[in-house]
Amino acid sequence: MVIIIKDDFIRNSVKIKLSLSYVVILTVCLFLVNIFVFLAIRKEYITERKANIYLYQRTIADLAYEADLNKTPLFDIALETISRQSNSRILVIDDRYIVRSDSKDQIEGTYYQNREVKKAFSGVKTARLRGFFENSYLSVATPILVGENVKGVVLFLTPINDIYNKIVVIQKKLFAISILILVLVTLIGYLISTYATRPIYSVIDAIENMAEGNLKQRVEVIGNDEIARLCNAFNEMNEKINKIDRERRQFVADASHELKSPLASINVLVESLISSELENKEMAMEFLKDINSEINRLTNIVNNLLELTKLEGSFGMKVEKFDLNDVCLQVVRRVGYIAKTKNIEIFYDGQSVEIEGNRDNIFRALYNVVENAVKYSYEFSRVDFWVERDYRGAIVHIKDHGVGIPEEDLPKIFERFYRVDKTRDRKTGGSGLGLSIVNEIIKKHNGSIEVKSRVGEGTEFIIIIPYEYKG
Repeated sequence: MVIIIKDDFIRNSVKIKLSLSYVVILTVCLFLVNIFVFLAIRKEYITERKANIYLYQRTIADLAYEADLNKTPLFDIALETISRQSNSRILVIDDRYIVRSDSKDQIEGTYYQNREVKKAFSGVKTARLRGFFENSYLSVATPILVGENVKGVVLFLTPINDIYNKIVVIQKKLFAISILILVLVTLIGYLISTYATRPIYSVIDAIENMAEGNLKQRVEVIGNDEIARLCNAFNEMNEKINKIDRERRQFVADASHELKSPLASINVLVESLISSELENKEMAMEFLKDINSEINRLTNIVNNLLELTKLEGSFGMKVEKFDLNDVCLQVVRRVGYIAKTKNIEIFYDGQSVEIEGNRDNIFRALYNVVENAVKYSYEFSRVDFWVERDYRGAIVHIKDHGVGIPEEDLPKIFERFYRVDKTRDRKTGGSGLGLSIVNEIIKKHNGSIEVKSRVGEGTEFIIIIPYEYKG
């Protein structure tokens, strides 16, 4: 069974959840407020009622043992009057029986075991609320003292229905106000949730459009809260995705172009060989040499692409400690053969610097830069190559005295297949991938490359390689 949920419900569910959260929180708060108000008002009324009862009890206690008034009609009248005024049942108890009650009854020992009466006989004035809501009443007992001796207890049993009736009236008004507040806050909460979730829906719409293939998306950023950070993060991610997509398209186009050129040359040369039917052996050998050269060029491009792919993944890269000076000397020896063909001297001034990384990759990076320095230097010039160290790590300088790089091309020289002068690079056999490989290697070692150049004077590469590899 498949359950289909409409998109509108999914969208609204966020608003509903936020709105419900406001309602639930407010309902709980209002419920607690109502309970607190109920308890506070009840406490205030009961405290006031107990204070009045204590006054009446003190009057009765004073009358009870004055001139033996408890045996006179005047005392009975006083009990009836106070009972009527306080709306209470009044009992005067001694240590054996009830001396008097407001109804002129003699009730033998009925209330003697009352908890408040017991405490009052120990000299403590005690009050307790008994019952629940409309059946509630106050049981208040006060000791009758003669000197320091307790001679009896005055017990008041006072219904408090009138108090609860007053509280109910107040609670009804408070409840009506609470309902009104709840409705208003629900509406306001819904509006706030709609406003708060609007950027989220914008992000969702943008993501859905991206999923359909429209990558150029941007959402509006409002404020600087967490949702604004989400929108900023989406915009930054979208820019990176678009940049990667542009680079991918450019890479495919450049790679296709670079691979197409040697393949086209090979195709022309092979067709020429077929049409000549090998009548001229020397010409055939020239064609075969050209084919071999184009195959080597094609192989070089493919190998460089594979190397870039491998570097971007860098899985299983061997890391070891080695002396950078040894690697630099090895580079000088290898490139020295190329330099001699152009009558260029390589001047190396190095020092022992131990670093951590992949030795072969570092060699490849330095070799590519020094080889480029030789290729693009003027004949009978020199290449300066030296190493120093500071707190950042090993600093490698490679400076040539050649054609230089225009300022507008400097930011692009590490891009794949980018050539400052395509004709010149083809002549020197470059594929436009060498510096891209160098850049990837140095980045994998957490290093950096800086390039300084002036047209007609030369170029200097400054490569910083940290002492320790951090992965």
